[in-house]
Amino acid sequence: MTDSPRTPAPDTERPAPGWFRRAGINCRIYLATLFDFSFSKFITVQMFPVLYGVILVSTLTAMIYLTVEAFFTSWWRGLFYLFIAGPISFITVATIVRALMEFYIVVFRIAENMDEIRVITERFSGISQGVESMRELTRLIPFWKTAGNKTDETPDKPDKGKRRKDQNWPY
Repeated sequence: MTDSPRTPAPDTERPAPGWFRRAGINCRIYLATLFDFSFSKFITVQMFPVLYGVILVSTLTAMIYLTVEAFFTSWWRGLFYLFIAGPISFITVATIVRALMEFYIVVFRIAENMDEIRVITERFSGISQGVESMRELTRLIPFWKTAGNKTDETPDKPDKGKRRKDQNWPY
């Protein structure tokens, strides 16, 4: 026998599986978002898949319970619930819940996009002031007025789809 210490077998210290690691990371992100008092991220959108699964499992459990209760009442009623009422009810509830959740997700995405549009608008708000100052400078150039005049004798009819500012192009 040797006095050397035993080395552990390679299988004893395995890293956690990928899905377990991802679940831990997702749990940390969820808890950080849950206790974020600035409300900068929406947690509701992240919970929709779990909530949808819970609703489907609850609906399935309710349909199974109602089918068993119907079998206690009569065989015909139980068969009706098992083959007709139960599946139709489950599909109806699943469809309505799915449609509502998709609607809510669209509303939340619109809110996120509006926030991005607000940020972009604030970033480029100074450009319009610069353009207005350039417009005042170009009015002082004498040949610009003649270059902008039309050569046709017939007056243009204003286009109903255009804004008032676009009708007097270039200025």
